[in-house]
Amino acid sequence: MKIAIAMATYNGAQYIQEQLQSFVDQTRQPDELIITDDCSTDQTEAIVREFAKIAPFTVEFQRNEKNLGYCGNFNAALMKTTGALVFLSDQDDVWFPEKIEHMIGVAERNPDALVVMNDAALTDGGLNEVGLTKAGQIRSAGFTMDSFVMGCCCAVRRELLDFCLPIPAGVKGHDNWLVQFADGLNAKVVDPVVLQYYRRHESNESQFIANRTTKVTRTQMRWQSIKNLLKHTTSDQIRTQLEQSILFADGVANAKLCAPALYSSRLDLLERRYRELISVTEQRLTIVNKNFLPRSISVFRMLLSGGYSKANGYRSAIRDVLG
Repeated sequence: MKIAIAMATYNGAQYIQEQLQSFVDQTRQPDELIITDDCSTDQTEAIVREFAKIAPFTVEFQRNEKNLGYCGNFNAALMKTTGALVFLSDQDDVWFPEKIEHMIGVAERNPDALVVMNDAALTDGGLNEVGLTKAGQIRSAGFTMDSFVMGCCCAVRRELLDFCLPIPAGVKGHDNWLVQFADGLNAKVVDPVVLQYYRRHESNESQFIANRTTKVTRTQMRWQSIKNLLKHTTSDQIRTQLEQSILFADGVANAKLCAPALYSSRLDLLERRYRELISVTEQRLTIVNKNFLPRSISVFRMLLSGGYSKANGYRSAIRDVLG
């Protein structure tokens, strides 16, 4: 099985050398490492090019002509990979030596899985462990493993990449895109073994509560939800949800044109589910722009009709009443 790593870089000179070295230290090294750089202004490119001269595997580096953003940069890297199993890598983590070998085994034992994921130990910026893992934090906060979408813990089969790429412009996260497909097709496997460090520092993109380096509780999660209710403008949130849902539903429709026949019925079901969500989200956007009394009546009616069951239930209903 040909193994590839897709890495997206941007001003990563402070940490990238440790991650590159962890690829060399793998008990089963990759066959190719594809790195796309999003117009870094530090020494990232120089570090990678020096590494490429001595790496015991193929290293391909490409600097984007213009800044593509986090998701666009990963899309560019993924599009250039040729491996049968493609690992996603951030520029500031460190993999344990057995990560690739172990996850190949997970993929082989789960031939129907399109995405396989491992757990990660949370650390501070100096790579000091804090005694917590990403999956552990998700469970502690009361989430299910459906909330585990961290790209740097993913290995993706070529089969999925062939029908879900390219990721359209406007999509918020490359990992959300890939894992949404896998979850929607019931083709994601999360292995509980911790196989890497996940470094948390001030430059991290993700601010998800389960990424904190202090233990998260369900009470904290509830308070965070309340703060989010009061902090954000509901119409803006719903409009963003609508845009992302449309992008994904259209992506599923496009995937149906080239995906193997065995996925046809599941892709049909997945698209139908998102089209229904789009319809509900459009109704919500209309509702939240009403005055308080008619808004509250409309929310109540939609709640009774079961519309909110497709949109995060009572939490969304409360958010819509607040307007």
